[in-house]
Amino acid sequence: MKLEQTELRQVQADRKAQKQLMKRYTKWFIGWFAILLIGALIVPMYKPIFLGLFLGGVASLIILHMQNRSVIRMFDVIEHGRRPKSHGTVSRMAVGALAVIVGLFYEDRVSLIAVVTGLIAGHIIQFGEFTLAQLSRKRGEY
Repeated sequence: MKLEQTELRQVQADRKAQKQLMKRYTKWFIGWFAILLIGALIVPMYKPIFLGLFLGGVASLIILHMQNRSVIRMFDVIEHGRRPKSHGTVSRMAVGALAVIVGLFYEDRVSLIAVVTGLIAGHIIQFGEFTLAQLSRKRGEY
């Protein structure tokens, strides 16, 4: 099944938009990590919480990059007509489980509840980016 030129251009534009979106997500994560590390240095009493959020956030960023790679791979499947490969759910769940296992192993230094909460950071950042995009679109800026 061969794509027409207009469809091919649309797939390429969508791929480019997905890569730009991932760059924005990564910038949000860098800001989040900076806040967490500064918090861990300034307030040593809550250091296990900040480190747990950091560990969960790192795992969340890895999961987000894996999802992005899956979406980019799907664009390749559409563009070239190949069979899709699936490396999805189990790998992402394994990253989350690994973060929790590390939190359990270093239970005296890292808060396990904060690790699990940090795993949600990717979803919160995606929701925030989506909300900002919708608000910008209403104003005609996006």
